[in-house]
Amino acid sequence: GELFKSRDSGESDGSNMGLSSIGAIANLGLKMYVRENKVAYDVSIFGGLVTMHSIIDREARTMITLMPNHTAIVTDLRALDSSRERIGDSLRAHSALLDSLEAILPQPTGNHETIHGLDAEEYRGTKGQVETELWLSSNDKIKAFDIVRDAFLGRGTEGTGGIDEIFGIMRPIAGKIPVKFETKLNGKVFAKGEMTDIKEEKLDDAIFEIPKDYQIVNGDSLRTSRHRIANGDSLHTSKQERHNVTGP
Repeated sequence: GELFKSRDSGESDGSNMGLSSIGAIANLGLKMYVRENKVAYDVSIFGGLVTMHSIIDREARTMITLMPNHTAIVTDLRALDSSRERIGDSLRAHSALLDSLEAILPQPTGNHETIHGLDAEEYRGTKGQVETELWLSSNDKIKAFDIVRDAFLGRGTEGTGGIDEIFGIMRPIAGKIPVKFETKLNGKVFAKGEMTDIKEEKLDDAIFEIPKDYQIVNGDSLRTSRHRIANGDSLHTSKQERHNVTGP
């Protein structure tokens, strides 16, 4: 597998990239681990004061978020299938939305620079008072974008239009490695970040698993519980349901 690692994260079969950012998000660190069919992310904010770990599995088509209170929220991404056709019809009826999305994405300038030993290409974009500069590098080994896409849409759905078109528009940027970026607002630096490292190594299976001491909560059940609370149902009933949920 592949591993992307941020500066203030520990190490853990794969390649390894680190990205740290400062600015409005206040010292954000990102570590991304990639195996054949799974991607895991470690995100830390405020120098590690707030942390979160998430796992996306394209075979199970689940997204798992591990919360600080030892709760694992498991979301079944197959639930999106029932609404995909409706969303696709809406996008086809409002094709200008896709054109607008494509127009705001940073575009390649043709400039190249070697950063941390990687050949990176410059991308620039401007939307109103916001200017974005990205330096992106291609790596055929790292298939994180494909894993995430297949988890959300399912394998074999390429070319079906709708949401797949959105992923297609995003691929030239999101499918590459962000080596360095800078965002300016009204001419002043708003946020910036840079990859800290990338390497290939053995990954611990635990990175892609729910710890044994975590309570598993089904994401759909959690949303239902919140809806019931909002409509006056008891909080006790909501909590009781959470204990009865099992993993996928």
